[in-house]
Amino acid sequence: MENLPITAIILAGGQSLRMHGEDKGLMMFNNKPLFQHVIDHIKPQVSNIMINCNRHCDQYQKAGYPTFSDDHKGYLGPLSGIYSGLLRSTTPWNLFVSCDTPFLPNDLIARLAIYTPTHHAIYPFDGQHSHPTILLIHRSITPQLKTYLAQGERKLMLFLSSIKAQAVDFSDKPTSFINVNTPEMLESLNQKSSS
Repeated sequence: MENLPITAIILAGGQSLRMHGEDKGLMMFNNKPLFQHVIDHIKPQVSNIMINCNRHCDQYQKAGYPTFSDDHKGYLGPLSGIYSGLLRSTTPWNLFVSCDTPFLPNDLIARLAIYTPTHHAIYPFDGQHSHPTILLIHRSITPQLKTYLAQGERKLMLFLSSIKAQAVDFSDKPTSFINVNTPEMLESLNQKSSS
């Protein structure tokens, strides 16, 4: 488990509608773009990092990691980014992480990877909510996901249910999975961090 090679893929390809169209991953928290906080937490836990972005790719490239856009055009949601990432990854296991979760735990992989011998997809549950956009998933799922998307399906939890994904209890760390969804929330977090 310790030596499991894993590629982390930051999902920064959404439209950020609740952020009034601002590119969420590039918005500043504590003087650093949100996506960079995610990378800082994930980097010690994985072998490789890639970034999925559908706009401002030049800005994401400045972080020094490979970037790519969705193969399916039209902002089809996180499953499209996950599918595109699985096509490009060179490792069997891949951790997809939304770009707006700046407080991820440093034992995220260790706790999810416990279930790799028995499940092909694993995600955290904080005691109240599932967090399926933080997803450890095996590349062998790619054909099933391709079929699912081809059928016009977009719902992530429905797909995870169909492949019997495992939820992992992180109720001891509920604040680790806070995702920054609105400008007001970002402003509030910035005020707290500077006080």
